[in-house]
Order: sequence, then structure tokens, then C-alpha cells
Amino acid sequence: MWVLFDIDATLVDHDAAFRVGGEALYRASSCALRKDAFLARWSAAHRRSFDRFLNGELTYDEQRRARMLDTFGADLPEDDIERLFAIYLAAYENAWILFPDVRPCLDALAGHRLGVISNGRSSQQRLKLARLGIAERFEHVTISEDCGSPKPNAKIFLHVCAACGVDPRDAVYVGDAYDIDAEGARGAGLTGVWLDRGRVESGDHAGPMIRSLAELPRLLEVLTGGARR
Repeated sequence: MWVLFDIDATLVDHDAAFRVGGEALYRASSCALRKDAFLARWSAAHRRSFDRFLNGELTYDEQRRARMLDTFGADLPEDDIERLFAIYLAAYENAWILFPDVRPCLDALAGHRLGVISNGRSSQQRLKLARLGIAERFEHVTISEDCGSPKPNAKIFLHVCAACGVDPRDAVYVGDAYDIDAEGARGAGLTGVWLDRGRVESGDHAGPMIRSLAELPRLLEVLTGGARR
């Protein structure tokens, strides 16, 4: 069986790294806002501009510039855009870490074929896997920038299944975002497993669901009846 993973907030603690980067940006800027207010503004600007990048409305560099102007104002000098974003990016990248349950889970899944489907910039997402020492664990990696279709579009899931030579019904996808990951995968015919790290599950969420990757090996045994293909 193919087991496919999301990256951010599933394998890599993106939220913690994002906050470290935002705090470094705040210290380097002359923003008059309190830190938490600044970080909230930065996060909202990131979501707006990055969604436009994923949808093909902006290039990566354009969304980076849009994020800075959205946060600091349209009169931010071009030199400051580059300087300040570089400070953020360096701090963000230096703060990348795996969740503690990642390596034990990958070790336990040695009998399965593993892959990655992630939204984002291909070079950056692949760098995360390489720098954190898990790139070699995955036979196949597809980032939305590679195929032009971001999650939850069924096209990216079907693209990966075709590349892996697997029927979607024989593939499992694991991710932290219920709508984008679990429901997106299910809409393409895969078994979408929601990783509810934040424990926000309610009666409106359909299973299967896990709260830690430590639970995934046992869930796969249940889903496959103990068989590994």
C-alpha cells in the first residue's frame, strides 16, 4: 500500500517555525504594533498572499512582496522588502523541526511505500525533507507547484496515484487539515486520514482520524486487514 503524507503541520512543525520567523521579523522592523497584534497581521497577510500563489494568481516572489506590503503598508521601500523578508526567511528555515512522532512512525511503516503530497513552493518543501533528514524515506514527492494543482483539487491526488502506479482506492493520504487533506483525498478516491493534532474533532468530522502519527501504523493494519502490499 502507498501511504502519502502532507508536510507542514503533519511532518514538520510549521506553526512553531512560522512564529519564530515572525518574531524575528518583528524585532527587525520598526512596527509600532504590539508583538501579538503584529504576528496576527503577518499571519493573515501570509494566508491571503499564499493562497493567491497556490491558485496561480501570483508568482512566489510576487506573493512574498504582497505579504510584506500587506503587513507594513504600500509605502515600504523595495530595499526593506528584500531585507526584512530575508530576516524572516532565515529565522523560519532555521527553526524547522520534525514532530517527535515522525521518525518512529516512518520506521514502523517500513513495509509500505511512502510518498508526499504538499502544497507550496517545490524547492522549499523539498529542502525541508532533505534538511531534516527524511527525504530518502519517500519514493515519490509531489509539490503543488510541480503539477499546477493545489490541494484539495482532486487533480494533484490523481496525478500522484498515476505517477506511483497505484489505484486511488489502494492509497492512504495523511494530513492535518480536515477539508484540504482528508476531504480532498477522499474526493479523489483515496482513504483520507485526518491528523487532528489540535484535538478539535467534533461530530461534524468523518473518520478515519488520528491524533498522533503514533496511531497510524495500527490504523493501517485495521484498514488493510493486516495485509501490506
